Amino acid sequence: MQTVVDLSRLRQNIRRIRASVRNEFCAVVKSNAYGHGIAVARYIEPLVDCFLVATADEAFELAALVKKPILTLGGEIYPYTRVYSPQIIPTVCDVSGLDAVLKSGYNRFSVAVNTGMNRLGAGEQKLNDIVCYCKQNNIVPWSVYSHLYAMSAAPEQAQEFERLTADEVLRAKRHLYCSCSLDLNGFDLYDMSRFGIAMYGYHSGLDICMRVRAKIVGLSYVARGNHVGYGEYTLDHDALIATVRCGYADGLRRTDKQLYFNVRGVKCPLVGMPCMDLCMIDVTGIACRKGEFAYLISKKEDTEYLAKCYGTIVYEVLTGFNGRAERIYM
Repeated sequence: MQTVVDLSRLRQNIRRIRASVRNEFCAVVKSNAYGHGIAVARYIEPLVDCFLVATADEAFELAALVKKPILTLGGEIYPYTRVYSPQIIPTVCDVSGLDAVLKSGYNRFSVAVNTGMNRLGAGEQKLNDIVCYCKQNNIVPWSVYSHLYAMSAAPEQAQEFERLTADEVLRAKRHLYCSCSLDLNGFDLYDMSRFGIAMYGYHSGLDICMRVRAKIVGLSYVARGNHVGYGEYTLDHDALIATVRCGYADGLRRTDKQLYFNVRGVKCPLVGMPCMDLCMIDVTGIACRKGEFAYLISKKEDTEYLAKCYGTIVYEVLTGFNGRAERIYM
């Protein structure tokens, strides 16, 4: 399987977003850039203000690729006490975490604020403690942020964010919104927005950046009534069956819904169940050859359809291709 990333589309998406949302742009490249590969960061660095990752391992990997600031989400503090990198900006949620990163050489940090999601972030008392610590040590955070748990909660969470960050210490480079910034007309978008899914093309007016494809490695005519793949599946018609180098070990899930690959612009149904390394599709009537590609994702609607079949969301589909798929940048 191959994931083919169109860097020109990615850069164009960033330009379009920046023209629409005129605050600072934080490029979210966590989870291997939503399946697009963390290496995309080096190709978009001139267009963004900073990057965001989820873990220390991601941060240290990214620091070898880019020079701009790397904001890390909250959670573990321990990795930053072992390794220092001037680009990395750890997130803290309490005074003990703040004290630990400062003593480890980090002079920039972010504060996560809990505005209702109750995942990570400081509540009112912990924020008061952080404010006191900052004033005593004459320091301020690099940024202060929170995260929406639902679009419908945006007004309520924004109000809570304002209340919890009322102290001047907590008002440097605030950010609350992610890709939803594109939909929040009339809202104060603060100093910065974090863009992940929209940057990769999953928003109205933007182009998806990644296609997912696999080679046809076999072609055979199979008569009606014969089995295809594991289990009890049998054909109800004579068919030309293409075997594709893509299975559930590559991110193609098993489901009782009908899946498709696109071959030469034609939607070809998957027959039988995906194997670990291979799957079979019906290419009857298509003049295809061994060695050419069948596309699991070639447009936005393909990803959305997969998500619907899997009973999940586009994010989970995209991040599911991080195994042995070959990644190609063009």
